[in-house]
Amino acid sequence: MRNKIFGEPVILVVDDQATDVRILTEAVRDLGQVYFVTDGRSALEAARRWRPDVVLLDIQMPDMNGFAVCKALKSDPKTCDSAVIFVTSHTQTENELRALEYGGVHFLQKPLNIPVARAHIKAHIALRSEAKKLANHDALTELPNRTLLYDRTDQALQQARHSRGKVALLLIDLDHFKAINDAVGHAIGDAVLQVVATRLKEYVRVIDTVSRQGGDSFMVLMPELENFDAVGDFSAELLSIISKRIYVEDMHYDVTASIGIGLFPDDSDTLESLYWHADTAMYQAKQHGRNTYCFFSAEIETSLRARHQLELSLRSALEQGDFRVFYQSKVDARTCQVAGIEALVRLCSNGVIVLPNQFIPLAEETGLIIPIGEFVLRQACYDAKSLSDRGHAIPVSVNISAQQFQVHSFLDMVKAILSESGLEPNMLELEITEGVLVQDIDITCETLAALRSMGIRISVDDFGTGYSSLAYLKRFPVNILKIDQSFVRTMLEDKSDAAIVATIIKLAQVLGLELVAEGVETEEQAQALLSLGCHVMQGYLYCRPIPFSGMSVLLDNNK
Repeated sequence: MRNKIFGEPVILVVDDQATDVRILTEAVRDLGQVYFVTDGRSALEAARRWRPDVVLLDIQMPDMNGFAVCKALKSDPKTCDSAVIFVTSHTQTENELRALEYGGVHFLQKPLNIPVARAHIKAHIALRSEAKKLANHDALTELPNRTLLYDRTDQALQQARHSRGKVALLLIDLDHFKAINDAVGHAIGDAVLQVVATRLKEYVRVIDTVSRQGGDSFMVLMPELENFDAVGDFSAELLSIISKRIYVEDMHYDVTASIGIGLFPDDSDTLESLYWHADTAMYQAKQHGRNTYCFFSAEIETSLRARHQLELSLRSALEQGDFRVFYQSKVDARTCQVAGIEALVRLCSNGVIVLPNQFIPLAEETGLIIPIGEFVLRQACYDAKSLSDRGHAIPVSVNISAQQFQVHSFLDMVKAILSESGLEPNMLELEITEGVLVQDIDITCETLAALRSMGIRISVDDFGTGYSSLAYLKRFPVNILKIDQSFVRTMLEDKSDAAIVATIIKLAQVLGLELVAEGVETEEQAQALLSLGCHVMQGYLYCRPIPFSGMSVLLDNNK
């Protein structure tokens, strides 16, 4: 159960008389969360569970009287801080003295004067709240202190173990902060710390905890993480926020920080190891020149830094025009004539060509696949129009990602690119994967029908690796099936793959669909496909992906 340190106050009513329970509950119901029990043993169980701020406790109860309950509450570390107010009809002075002796803070007489009773209860709730604040908050910044952070971290780890989630702990240590205290005094230093605390508190998520550990050290607890992909970016942003110039009494101060990051469960399995690893990583950040962050796990750190750098490269490539469109021909094996070309994106980074499998997954995760895909479609249409003007009227196929296909303006974008490039719609083929077809069947069917009505051809890419449902082939207006290269490459050695290829070809023939076999690398594969009835092929046997200039030469020679 979550510790209720900063939630609504909790009041526990303990009385074996139903009428008294009702009166007390009604009297305090607007002061917090109210729970009630009717015997002493249930009171102890409820107190351990709910950690009440105030216990309204009757004395005379069967089995276990109020004095015994109070004594047990005060001897239990989990409940000893609860304020116990005895509520009883006993008027003897000795009972009141005994109640105070056992740890009670007040003694209310029945029948209750409700306004007076409420005033006493409210006062003790306020005292309890202030005591908790002093015990669990840093006096200078009012941030949670080490005690509270420890408690919340323990809760976060328990939850993560239960849900198989992830937790990150960031240790933030200001760089060379002692120089500020030495130069201008601790009063100015404290003001700077308060500014840093405010900046951290305003930036983190609602569920995160920012804590001051003392001196110039802070911690950020990040619970309920699905993955660690964003922790590096988050830390980099924290460094940027901290380093913004701070003004105190008409003077400015420039502060930087070093951040160490511990991760559960990837590099830590306990609360203690999570703290220790964050601390170790922070010192690594200091050694790396300060004003930076480090993960304790070198493997994760390397992976996340590479991912972050690749994302920066993708964004820069879009701005700088570093993406290139290569083309691979599709050949009719019966005539050795080019029957079409497929547009394939490449990233040119510092003169080195980066293949799609190295950046497309990240582009899809970050949404950059949408502008990248638009660039490829536009360039392919312009290049295909250029070829058509030179006498090579062959269709160009362009891969469309699921994210692109689901964009509301996708159809308008396709129409606009065809219009501005001047390419005839029947010269454009859009390749979609089987996964796209099952996203939202009604909308997908509507979009495909609109594309077909424009004259655009639809190809199902990598057929056989996904859902491969006859139902969607019958329902969706597709023209072409592309047999996945994973089957083609092993069809001569693997009987199962050979059977799958033969089945796909028969299926396409029955449904009146065209076929393209991908990954054809040997003459033997080509002959086997021809014998089964697949004539159009694509692969290294005929052509590797090449720039547009190379494809132009190939087509001229082919003609």
